[in-house]
Amino acid sequence: MGQGKSFKVDKLELAIFHTEDGYFATSNICSHEYEHLSDGWLEGSLIECPRHGSQFDLKTGEALTLPATDPIEVFELKIEGDDIVVSIPEDYLTSGVRKES
Repeated sequence: MGQGKSFKVDKLELAIFHTEDGYFATSNICSHEYEHLSDGWLEGSLIECPRHGSQFDLKTGEALTLPATDPIEVFELKIEGDDIVVSIPEDYLTSGVRKES
């Protein structure tokens, strides 16, 4: 427990975190500067970026500390037997970012 693992799904860089608070799926890239959050420090439902120390809530994606001010994307997931199933919007798979409506 207390681990993050990165995955590339088409153009999306995804992270799955397993903490004492459960499993979480987010973008693997810090919203402040390009850095892999899966390499960061975990505590409960918080991830700290390894580059500048910004912390994010894994449940909501909210940026909790500076220098980050923008949230990270979070994705719904469910456990089905031994599998982790993540719901990713179609626009992420082709572009790596959510398109604004």
